[in-house]
Amino acid sequence: EENNSPVILYSATPKKYEIGGIKVEGVKNYEDYVLIGLSGLSVGQTVTVPGDDITAAVKRYWRHGLFSDVRIEAEKIVGDKIYLKIILAQRPRIANIQYQGIKKSEREDLEAKLGLVKGSQITPNLVDRAKIVIKRHFDDKGFKNAEVNIMERPIEGDKEQVNVDVIIDKKEKVKVNQITIDGNNV
Repeated sequence: EENNSPVILYSATPKKYEIGGIKVEGVKNYEDYVLIGLSGLSVGQTVTVPGDDITAAVKRYWRHGLFSDVRIEAEKIVGDKIYLKIILAQRPRIANIQYQGIKKSEREDLEAKLGLVKGSQITPNLVDRAKIVIKRHFDDKGFKNAEVNIMERPIEGDKEQVNVDVIIDKKEKVKVNQITIDGNNV
């Protein structure tokens, strides 16, 4: 007897099922087997539903950082076999990057270090890393209080890409005015 309701993943009494099939939806530029591999789930495996196996699989996708949404549903249950559907939403790719507040030469320096390039997926990790790299870059040049803001701007009618603004306020250079040495009589 088939039951198409995905609600079973949250039903009260845990039951053991054998995974009869796994499908992936929502992601274009990766092979299905690669995406299924990320889940750690495989056909023929016994899982308890509801239970840790599915939760752990969802967490693995989140840890990867490439997805903005992750759901695992039961497409159907036939006897003791469960057919899973993994629904992923990809983070958008970078269509264009604009830098504000710095000179062209500085921009070229940074671009080489950042890994923020057109076509790459924008993930929270990438953004955090970029901020750290930019701050360190200007820190080394004497701008100790530089502020960095990285903004994603949606593109009308295109869910798969965003424009990225990297806004840098270098503030004033921090100069050392005086060095006082205590306790040295020489």
